[in-house]
Amino acid sequence: MNRQIVAAAFLLLPLLAMRAGAETLAEVVQNSLQRHPEVRLEQSRRKLEKGYRQQASSLLGGDPELSLSINGDQPGTDFGYEEYVAGVSVPVQLPSHREAKAALAENLGRLAEEERLRLWWRVTGEVLERAWKLRIAEADRKEAMKQWAASRALVRDIEHRHRVGEVSRNDLLLAQQEQLDAESAYQDAVSRETQARLAWRNFTGRDALPTGLEEYSSPLPAPPPLEKHPRLLALLGKVETARARAQETRSQRRAPPVVMLFAKRDRGSRQEDYTDSLGLELSLPLGTRTPAAAAIAEAGAEQARAEAELQLARRELQLQLSQAEQALATAETQHQLARRKYAYARDRMKLATRAFELGEMDLYQLLLARREYNQASRDLKLRELEKLHAAARKNHLLGVIAR
Repeated sequence: MNRQIVAAAFLLLPLLAMRAGAETLAEVVQNSLQRHPEVRLEQSRRKLEKGYRQQASSLLGGDPELSLSINGDQPGTDFGYEEYVAGVSVPVQLPSHREAKAALAENLGRLAEEERLRLWWRVTGEVLERAWKLRIAEADRKEAMKQWAASRALVRDIEHRHRVGEVSRNDLLLAQQEQLDAESAYQDAVSRETQARLAWRNFTGRDALPTGLEEYSSPLPAPPPLEKHPRLLALLGKVETARARAQETRSQRRAPPVVMLFAKRDRGSRQEDYTDSLGLELSLPLGTRTPAAAAIAEAGAEQARAEAELQLARRELQLQLSQAEQALATAETQHQLARRKYAYARDRMKLATRAFELGEMDLYQLLLARREYNQASRDLKLRELEKLHAAARKNHLLGVIAR
């Protein structure tokens, strides 16, 4: 009795949560996305984009510098030559530098959006996978609970028949053993559901399953092209960003020119008046490959890694789609076979029950027919849900995002 009370309480918890306010799959995905640690990466990418845009819009190629110099005769001489020079040096950013930084900022902005969509797609997949595992575990537990209840009812009937002398003690023991087997199967199903619910709660922060879960198992009217897949778009964005970063690194091979404006005050001797003058100095770096060679090579390597990652991801995604199509076809076949098996087991169960009541069949044969019927009924329900699960997995691999 205590175990029944605990089981009933376990069943009521998700029902109460659903009554408190059931959510759609899109709402659960949105909440899970906000809980995901990687969502904060978008802010850092946006800040990086903003930083490069500020550099691209600035005429300065670096920090201005102030300089001060004082020159004069050596101590002990009577000439009294003095010279004071104060100036400011301003690095001027070349147009090619600004264009490279603007292109990099543009690519970083697109990459931030594409990475957000990729994360959204990943979270959708995680939510779908955990939701279907919990849905299947719930259905399995419900089927096991019905079979346990049916076995208890059979034991009560056999106990009554035993008391009036219609069946033997051996038949009663067989029925009681069948009841224990059904209870054990139910406890295993409860354990699997508990594990699935813990995984669901850990990722989503929710107890109840979302509504409209089956909608994401419907065939897509027009599957999006593979090149528009969120995962591939994000990797393509990484390639374009790496290419823009490599171009920006190559543009930095030549340091920016430096314009210096200075004021000078000097005199030849103490008997002369000071002479003031202004000057302008322009420094043009020649630019060589040596100082920037390592940075250019590293940027090229980053671009090559991004391109290789894109090619590998495309192959892996094509393989996963082929496997998902095969898994869906297998699930559909298994569902059809389960329906036929259930029909045979149901008919046999009716005949066995009637034969037992008429005394034409012993209890062992009846229990065997009941076991096969219960297993067929359980398999049919699970195969149906597994087919929907396989269809949802295929749709997700095609790029479906719960919005």
